[in-house]
Amino acid sequence: MGNVNKLHIQHQVLFCLWLCVLFTLAGCKPEPEQSVIPGKPERLQVVATFFPVADIVRQVGGEHVAVQVLLPPDGDLHAFTPTARQMKRLQQADVVFSLGLGAEPFLDTMLRGLGRKRPRVVQLAEGCWTLPASAEHKHHDSHHHAHHAEHEEHEHDEAVDPHVWLSLQNAIRMTQNARDALVMLDPAHAGDYELNADRLIADLQRIRDALASRAKTWRQRKFIAAHGAYRYLAEEAGIEQVAVFEPLPGVEPSARWLRQLMDTARRERVKVIFAAPPASSRLVEVVAADMGVPVYLLDPLERAQYLPGESYQQRMMYNIETLERAMR
Repeated sequence: MGNVNKLHIQHQVLFCLWLCVLFTLAGCKPEPEQSVIPGKPERLQVVATFFPVADIVRQVGGEHVAVQVLLPPDGDLHAFTPTARQMKRLQQADVVFSLGLGAEPFLDTMLRGLGRKRPRVVQLAEGCWTLPASAEHKHHDSHHHAHHAEHEEHEHDEAVDPHVWLSLQNAIRMTQNARDALVMLDPAHAGDYELNADRLIADLQRIRDALASRAKTWRQRKFIAAHGAYRYLAEEAGIEQVAVFEPLPGVEPSARWLRQLMDTARRERVKVIFAAPPASSRLVEVVAADMGVPVYLLDPLERAQYLPGESYQQRMMYNIETLERAMR
């Protein structure tokens, strides 16, 4: 046991040294001069962790906010290692917007690397409704919407499924949190932030209503997921994830796990599998073929960015259209 601890400490020390080296290197490159337009006020420099957070802040902030995304375009939320440039970007931010709930483990590491000179962090998941993390809690109380995550949030970080952004109700809450933080950081433009937030909330409410009315007509009520990101969306659509391929993000299922998954699917008469774009894995395709069910690509919105100008609302509408095709 002592050896394992010693190794762990060595790894941490090495990692800290590596961060210091990166930092020193990052400091050497001359930065291009920022061109300041006379009479134009400085925009708030915001760093956001990944797409849903960045896009909500971008829409609420409008012209007063410059948003940069920390996760690179091909980055994986669950296994991302920061570069010197990303460390520097974080250091220079006026404020960092994250989700929270343990969704961005890389952010804590990066902030520790910055020592005391670190920007303020705003967590958009504050007060979102949450689901327990483990798949065993599938048959949770359907009145879960009432249980807000505000109480003793930090004690329950481990036990919460962090994919709260796939609930439209939560996206509305995230929008309100972004608005409140921006108003506090930049009171001069409070009116604009409030107006932008109202517009986004109205949009999200429309999409939420569209999901509820379409879902009423679906004949299928159950699905299997390639990885367990979709439960918040499922909850709001009134459908159920009965099994998941990955026991944990990035963990390959064992043969026994797969056998249980297929038994469950047959018993529950599941007719559809959801996987994340751009493509499902070979394993998912093999199981789908064996069971004779189709695979549809449902976007967990975990990437850093999409097509330029593409919004959270557009991605969620794509998802609702996919659900419509799959569950009818």
